[in-house]
Amino acid sequence: AIIVSTQDIAGMNIKKQLLQNFGFTETGEKFDKNEVYRIKHKNNEFKLFTINELQIYADYVDEIEAELLVFASRHSSSTKKPTLTTHPIGNWGKAELGGKPRELVSTSATIMKNYLLGMQKQKEEKNLDYEVSFEVTHHGAFHTKPTVYIELGSCEEQWKDEKAGLALAETIMASTSFAEESKYKTVLGIGGLHYNYEFTKLALRSDYAFSHMCPKYAMEFFDEEMLEKATANTKEKVSGIVIDKKGMGKEKPRVMEFLEKSGMKIERVRKLL
Repeated sequence: AIIVSTQDIAGMNIKKQLLQNFGFTETGEKFDKNEVYRIKHKNNEFKLFTINELQIYADYVDEIEAELLVFASRHSSSTKKPTLTTHPIGNWGKAELGGKPRELVSTSATIMKNYLLGMQKQKEEKNLDYEVSFEVTHHGAFHTKPTVYIELGSCEEQWKDEKAGLALAETIMASTSFAEESKYKTVLGIGGLHYNYEFTKLALRSDYAFSHMCPKYAMEFFDEEMLEKATANTKEKVSGIVIDKKGMGKEKPRVMEFLEKSGMKIERVRKLL
């Protein structure tokens, strides 16, 4: 299920590109008083839902029957840097932007890696002056179904950019597949900044696929319980942890101690690169 919001300019741009370029048809169903569209494409059935609430607060989309929820939305940043991003959702600590405190939403490392590779391919083919990046796990809503965000940012000029909107529409249609799951090494990412360029580079250059990522600014909330939740809320089997050791801040000794006790394989991102 692809979900966009009427309150989101970028989401509506991506919806327009999906409807204009891929042959979605009306189902006659309504969700949140909006028409639901569908298409069979490459062995997948996609349904396109439009909601009237901002996605980060729309817990009620959990009632949609789907194997995966894909939120196509805007990304905001004060830098206004043109960016195409993908990320998992949930809160390491407080729930300041929807969701529940200290709850992570199930995600798919395979789909996020596919999206990252897809966005990079689109950027090169369409000659887009955009950065492609992972964002770490953040914000709501709270759902029980595997969820991935794909976003267009970082300000109104880009939200309305139809070429970039088409790039994300094409990425969703070409890359929403679990077929590659067995080829990838699924890992958690610990440390670093909100846009983790080290994890992004590793995912683009190797067979590593990242699930939940906890940044330096949320490290104080990262403990054994959240490690367990990050592992449990990954659709694929987690084979290890990749750390950005320089980006762990003052919490590094505490976090490293319980990570080493966890018995999980720990690798350093810079060594892998």
